[in-house]
Amino acid sequence: MSRTVRDEPATERTLRAESGELAGPASRTRGMNRLGRRFLAANLAVLGVAIMMLAIATQTMLIDNHVRTKLMWALIPAVLAAAGVAMLLARPVARDAKRICAAAMAVAAGDLSARTGVQRNDELGEAAAMFDVMVTRLGTIETERSLMLSSISHDLRTPLAALRAAVEAIRDGVAPDPDLYLAGMERQVRALSSLVDDMQLHTKIISGTIELQRTKLDLTELADEAMETVRPLAEQRRVKLLLEADRRVTIDADGPQLGRVVRNLLDNAIRHAPDDSVVLVQIHRVADVATLRVIDEGEGFPADFREHAFEPFTRADEARDLRTGTAGLGLSIAKGIVTAHQGTVSLGEGPGGIVEISLPVQIAR
Repeated sequence: MSRTVRDEPATERTLRAESGELAGPASRTRGMNRLGRRFLAANLAVLGVAIMMLAIATQTMLIDNHVRTKLMWALIPAVLAAAGVAMLLARPVARDAKRICAAAMAVAAGDLSARTGVQRNDELGEAAAMFDVMVTRLGTIETERSLMLSSISHDLRTPLAALRAAVEAIRDGVAPDPDLYLAGMERQVRALSSLVDDMQLHTKIISGTIELQRTKLDLTELADEAMETVRPLAEQRRVKLLLEADRRVTIDADGPQLGRVVRNLLDNAIRHAPDDSVVLVQIHRVADVATLRVIDEGEGFPADFREHAFEPFTRADEARDLRTGTAGLGLSIAKGIVTAHQGTVSLGEGPGGIVEISLPVQIAR
């Protein structure tokens, strides 16, 4: 009679084999575990040395055999006590070690909610605590990875669908105005390029490989150039752009990178500002700190959004489409670039939406 053997992945066989090895001592709970045997061996070694020293001492001091025999018999309770102490000391250590092993195998199998549950004031407890911290960070990374993939796939779907529809319409000859369709396709391609650029810059920021080409620049002039870049969008929304600066503010910064931040903040403010409203840019300097604020007359940032506003792939509105930005990386990228300039970025209380950037006038090198 033949037996059918179900094939299983090598990874599962490896995990099962490793878990079997780790569970081996646990399955022999009625006997002494390996730590217990090592404790007992150490204690017996110490007692053995003590017996040898006692024998040498009795020979040297000419102690008769009767007294020597009594001393030897007196050591028997000590041996038994050593065995008991070894088992008592090894039991909690072995139990906690098994908990760590079980948690490690659970994590290896994909369960990132597993924790050791070990609380000790020794090195084993520190190892268990570090293991739990590691698994927590792994869970955070996995959550961010899933969110990133979901966000990117969602933001790619809209322009790709529009491009496909436009291509099919032009190919089938049903597009009433091919030039208009081509213009729409160009906008979708620019949106995709912007998304790719944001992802590339975000990767550099989180990996710490972003490079700054710092020069002396006028922050007021940089803001004015950014406003001119986004002015067509503001005119479409009938939003007025105003610049308020009490004086020229010169800082040591990377012009293109910082200009990208200001443009992104202005673009976000215009998109969330009501029609026929104002977006105001304020620039001030107090001591060695330059401050730039972008203020719109929109609804502002929701209270529950403020806590994680600068986390990647986070948006104040639930709708995720290209009309309100892509991937939710704007504020995250802004924070990364400003932080690289040794500055800070924060959200104001309102009314309206307020984003404030503070930069040192002279960056420490």
